[in-house]
Amino acid sequence: MSDIVSSLPALVPSTSLVVERDGVLIACAGFEERALSGVGCARFENGARAVLVDYLPANPRNRRSDLEAECRQRGAVEVLWLLYDRFDPKVFVPNLELQLAGRTSVIIDISAMSKLAIILCLEACSRQDLSVTLFYTEAAEYGPSQADYEKARAGGSLLRPSLHVDTGVHGVLRTSSLSSVAMQGQPNAAIAFMSFNELLTQVLINSVNPGRLLLINGRPPHLRWREGATAWIHEQLRSEWPDDDNPLVDGLPARSTSTLDYRETVGVLLDLYWRLATDHRIIIAPTGSKMQAVACYVVHAVHPDVQVEYPTPEGFLDLYSSGVGRSWSVCFGKIGQAVRDWTLEERRSRLMIGE
Repeated sequence: MSDIVSSLPALVPSTSLVVERDGVLIACAGFEERALSGVGCARFENGARAVLVDYLPANPRNRRSDLEAECRQRGAVEVLWLLYDRFDPKVFVPNLELQLAGRTSVIIDISAMSKLAIILCLEACSRQDLSVTLFYTEAAEYGPSQADYEKARAGGSLLRPSLHVDTGVHGVLRTSSLSSVAMQGQPNAAIAFMSFNELLTQVLINSVNPGRLLLINGRPPHLRWREGATAWIHEQLRSEWPDDDNPLVDGLPARSTSTLDYRETVGVLLDLYWRLATDHRIIIAPTGSKMQAVACYVVHAVHPDVQVEYPTPEGFLDLYSSGVGRSWSVCFGKIGQAVRDWTLEERRSRLMIGE
């Protein structure tokens, strides 16, 4: 386990947010109930700004007007809208940087945010070395239900069906800001996260043609049956790759991390990096939880030779999630400086290189 894991800030329970005078709250106009959770517990100081992300393609279920009204009610002096094209986000980072210019602190509510958008928001904040706090609210219920899973498993199919919470896979997205600086010509090693849709991983495989595939399962703090369910869904896919790359312990994938505590995932990803980087070009696909996506950002920031690629869903079904659960925050401080500190610590611990 890398030593930097112990220096990463922990998630703490959070029930209130203060957007400072020179600060910005970034939130997404998603369709889930928890899309309003961050704004709903925020207080905007005089001069504070809200930057609200509006998804394209447009979804009539997205709570655009509700989100803006809540921001103004909570004291936001200025409410700006920023488009995020889920199928072509290449201009998102430079456009977001323009909205953050002259600001000193940012609160990012990732509760209803695309996993790739989470990483891109952190990248934009790092470039300007802003003080960053992440806010995250769990859903009360996640789809599919345990009954749906047990029904699918009892069907006796030789195939492992995806229990879709989305309407299909659009394709694999790449952005210049998350591209690898690694030398071309090395075989690809793909790292992906198990979910209820193994087609995300299959589309990634078809796109990058990896020589090795390493899967990370998710271990929810609640609803623990889901760890076994996602393992079962990926069983056939795993069987097509060498057992050594995806070992099992007591019938479950040995490589499993918390879907909430991102630090566990950072540790596993960094250990995989040092196993693979000498001989492979590493591609990470943030197909797991939102906090596992945060871990993908940390690893890419510390090791820019890691490329991030995202198999993006076409759309989402009504059973995606419902209700509002517990809320958390994690304070990174000035994130550009934090990345430099993490990088130095990695070199010290792994390569014994000092300042």
